[in-house]
Amino acid sequence: MITPAQENQRMLARILGIDEDRAALQLAQTFAITAGQDEPTHFANELQAQLERTVRAAPADASSDIEIVIHAPPIRTAKKRLFVEISSDRVVISSSPLENAAAAPLHGIQRMIAACYCAGVVLAALIDGIDKEAVTDPFTVRFDALGATKDVLATPIALEDTVLVGAGAVGNGFLRAARHLDIFGELVVADPKVVGSGNPNRCLYFTPDDEKEPKAPTLTMRAQSDFPRLKLLPHVGTLHDIVEQQGRIRRVIVGADSRLARRSVQNDLPFEVLDASTTGTAEIIVHSHREPNRGACLSCIYPHIPDELSRAREIAAGLGLELSDVTESERIDARIAKVLAAKHSGLDEAALVGVAFDSLFKQLCAEQTLLSATGEQTLAPFAFVSNLAGAMLALELARLKSGARIADGKNYMFLSPWSPPHSFTRRMRPPIHDCEFCGRDTSHDALAIVWPELKTGTLPRIASNKQQGDGR
Repeated sequence: MITPAQENQRMLARILGIDEDRAALQLAQTFAITAGQDEPTHFANELQAQLERTVRAAPADASSDIEIVIHAPPIRTAKKRLFVEISSDRVVISSSPLENAAAAPLHGIQRMIAACYCAGVVLAALIDGIDKEAVTDPFTVRFDALGATKDVLATPIALEDTVLVGAGAVGNGFLRAARHLDIFGELVVADPKVVGSGNPNRCLYFTPDDEKEPKAPTLTMRAQSDFPRLKLLPHVGTLHDIVEQQGRIRRVIVGADSRLARRSVQNDLPFEVLDASTTGTAEIIVHSHREPNRGACLSCIYPHIPDELSRAREIAAGLGLELSDVTESERIDARIAKVLAAKHSGLDEAALVGVAFDSLFKQLCAEQTLLSATGEQTLAPFAFVSNLAGAMLALELARLKSGARIADGKNYMFLSPWSPPHSFTRRMRPPIHDCEFCGRDTSHDALAIVWPELKTGTLPRIASNKQQGDGR
């Protein structure tokens, strides 16, 4: 089985075009954090949590490859240094000493967002070429550019009829950020999968001891103590299972790990959608909408692309299955489990049921027991990338609840974890004319039936390609 460290090594090897042994040496570099009292200490703790899943913390009083200095004098022997200045409206990271004025207290989500960006700056300073472009110096995280202002984050949030879809890296990050909100009520956490051996490299609520435990109960058990007024309810299954039981779900918060899973969520006809995703280490996408929706839906944001079919062919070939076996569902059913157990010695037929095809593929690829030569496997992003996506998802919830998201009308945000955020990265994403969901009248009719409050006929229809261009 692949370990958390190997997961990181393979991602770095892919980025740099080097072998895994050289990647392991790069990731063996050490960091140390020197921080002042109060907010600098809180920031240091968050930064430590984001960094230590990727590179190593130096022992106390030992030299390090890099020292991160936060409103304090440097005290370590280090090859490199970064300085962090915390103000009420921004955090600045620089290779040169900063003014070092008194640090301002941050909201917990502001702290987590800034610490994730800071982790990227640290890795870029340690490892040449890890970012696609040279990191800006100084690197400034302005909270108003993200809409992460304290008035928005102070909004009371009552949750009911709400499901968090996905208890993996983004789901972990969402709850770590949401614990800082004034949040209460009930939240169902739905995930059909178990914790993989590589998951703890980026899922901060998980440990290596959680391997093969169901994700949803593990996450809710670990996170519950952070939510004194919010009850976390695990569901080992999909959103579709819940919809079949209840008839409809008002709000879904999506941290699923595939385009197919997100399109499936849209087909379950939720009233309100909040979504965040990552593409390797390169980008983060945040999206939200509620009905009646005149902008993009999840199927517009994550349309079917040729790469998905190529990936499915690769998985099918590697596992010795038919393409249709892999494309009809994300998970292994009893019939497929029997086939796989017969083809691969050492696999437990009963344990395979409910496992994602992609998860099994990555496991067998790591063990070099696939049935045929395949291309590159899907690799997981570093911890700080997934956690930044989770923090942005919690921020989007606060923006919707405060009215800020509806007021500005911007339903889509694209971020690079390696570049300072700017307000222009938020925009209105229109629907696409040939969307497999909102491009069909039957979808609007179904929404009107499930949500009669919307009144039949009031839901938007997608304009023709001639009327609105290509919709992108």
